[in-house]
Amino acid sequence: MSTYRDDLARVEKEIFDVERERNRLTARLEGLKAERDALEKLNAGTDDHRSIADLTKADAIVKILKESPTPMSLGEIADAMTAAGKKTNKNGASVYIDGLLKSGRVVRVSRNQYRAA
Repeated sequence: MSTYRDDLARVEKEIFDVERERNRLTARLEGLKAERDALEKLNAGTDDHRSIADLTKADAIVKILKESPTPMSLGEIADAMTAAGKKTNKNGASVYIDGLLKSGRVVRVSRNQYRAA
């Protein structure tokens, strides 16, 4: 009977060790994903939008939308502008989008999704 208890104790210890290792690997994986996402944003900002810092915010938004393969949300536009050196938040982008829509330089394709005209 003590052999079963010993085996049970051994298996429970292995389960504990494996679960601890799984938790460690999960945390590491999440950290790597966050690092990858940050590097992708920085890479997009340095390669594709170098001259955005010299443009007006309205022109920068149009340039970002022209270079995007898909429509973008206000948050995505603001993030891309900030990454390119033009600090912008979602509300600030909204103000410029309104004027760009009225002037026909930007088109709303669906709710909170925009592309260059």
